[in-house]
Amino acid sequence: MGTATKLPGRRRPPGAAGRRAWQRGGPGRAWRKRFDNRILPWLMLAPAFALIFGLVGYPIVRTLWLSFRNAGLASLGGGGSDFVGLDNYTLLLTDPLYRQVFVTTAVFGLLCVAATMLLGVGAGFLLNQPLRGRRLLMLLILLPWAMPRVAGATVWQWIFHDQYGIVNWLLTTVGFASFEGHAWFISRVPAFFAIGTVVVWGSFPFVAISMLAGLQSVPEDLLEAARIDGASTWQRLRYVTLPLLKPLLLVLTVISTIWDFKVFDQVYVMTAGGPARSTEVLAITTWREAFTRYNFGLAGALAMALFVILTAVTIVYIRMVREDEGMA
Repeated sequence: MGTATKLPGRRRPPGAAGRRAWQRGGPGRAWRKRFDNRILPWLMLAPAFALIFGLVGYPIVRTLWLSFRNAGLASLGGGGSDFVGLDNYTLLLTDPLYRQVFVTTAVFGLLCVAATMLLGVGAGFLLNQPLRGRRLLMLLILLPWAMPRVAGATVWQWIFHDQYGIVNWLLTTVGFASFEGHAWFISRVPAFFAIGTVVVWGSFPFVAISMLAGLQSVPEDLLEAARIDGASTWQRLRYVTLPLLKPLLLVLTVISTIWDFKVFDQVYVMTAGGPARSTEVLAITTWREAFTRYNFGLAGALAMALFVILTAVTIVYIRMVREDEGMA
């Protein structure tokens, strides 16, 4: 008597520490939770990271490595290459030919970007109007974008042909007799005009369709409120539509800059950098140094210079977007 009898099948209630361990599920459950939250996501992303590094990261690192070396054709077959430091980059700054290529690329690229944006934005506003045959017009605008660039450049090369081209025929028909038999590709400026026409023709449809999507996303109530307040069409465009589309315009400008600064197909098909290398741009010069002269070190320096230029443009774009979001 007085002695507590222990009933079979009953367990002592756990203490506070025991209840916390039971709620956590023990160390095994905590480790699984940490694995699921911290390790498993990185394991799932690892194949994508490996693919991105293989397709993007490794070529950039390899090109940077080549740009500091005197690498010829023998180096690709397992032969050695000499480290030359900044000699390749110094040559880019001191050689008149390469300086001319940089200037030509910058001027030609900026003019093409300006023409592409003006034509694309104008076409986007036109497509946004309730016009008859708007779908047909949209199809006609999209055709240059759908055509392969090499095929399009070949067609335009025949359009600008001195004897059989329709451009000379049209100009001669409307009264410009000096264009009869005019050779577009034997001098620098006319050749760049023809190439720039093809570049803008092939790139403005993307800007036009993007602008159309942006214009259709502008809230109608804002435009209606501005109209009720007495704002004219120009004022609604300037103070309502364009500020709302500024991020889109910045993105399109950067994309057009990247495309036009690294243009290769149209220049190669129409002139191959001639006459006398006067229409060479950075992409053509890089290709020539690598695959015709087998100077992979200098070609790597040219490619890295173009990469730095386009990266700088992208950084400027990011800062402009951040400043715009900060002001908003």
